[in-house]
Amino acid sequence: MGDFKPDPKPAPPAYMVSFCDMMTLILTFFILLVSMAKERQNGLVAAGVGSFIIAVESHGMPGIMSGEKKDAVFKHVRRKFNVPQDGDPELQTTAKDASNLELIRTQLLDALKPHSELTYPGVVQFELGSAEIPAAALPYLKMLAPSLQPKHRQMLLVEGHASDASSGPFQDDHQLASARAEAVRKYLIQEFGVPADRIQARAWLVELPSAGQTNRSADIRLITPGK
Repeated sequence: MGDFKPDPKPAPPAYMVSFCDMMTLILTFFILLVSMAKERQNGLVAAGVGSFIIAVESHGMPGIMSGEKKDAVFKHVRRKFNVPQDGDPELQTTAKDASNLELIRTQLLDALKPHSELTYPGVVQFELGSAEIPAAALPYLKMLAPSLQPKHRQMLLVEGHASDASSGPFQDDHQLASARAEAVRKYLIQEFGVPADRIQARAWLVELPSAGQTNRSADIRLITPGK
């Protein structure tokens, strides 16, 4: 009778080879992303890793993890990357905040791309403290309407200005300026068929001084992206 030979140890399942290859490729992909980044900040990396961990552990569903658990994840990641902790708990970055901030950063970078623009300053002069388009401004808007139609890839920007909020029901100048820009935007959409997704209403957070004069106008810019 021959010698007893024990059964060999069970081999790992066949899918493990493909799984390991896939994980190696994903790791390489993220290493390349970090190495090609224009701005390298440990704080941004920690925020991104923390958001990724939260999304995985909560299966991408809001409300699965409590605020304390999310804060604990970010604190752990920040310690791992040797990043100082935020002093104010209210300023702790959440997964949703990190995603929104990244979208804003992308939009700001897109705004810096080469472009040309046509500026129409002071298309509307509003009454003190009011966001309603006065009747005297309608003929001028009607005359400009054909040249304000955005063509292929163009964008129309309406910028409101205000330094007279104290004369009306609005809380501050920024709120009044935003309301003025939105009023012009709605008028161009309703009366002249400007596509709603090709026109935006904006206002300055801080109004620029205008040589002692009250600024209560709305400007329009027609933006054409560069090639």
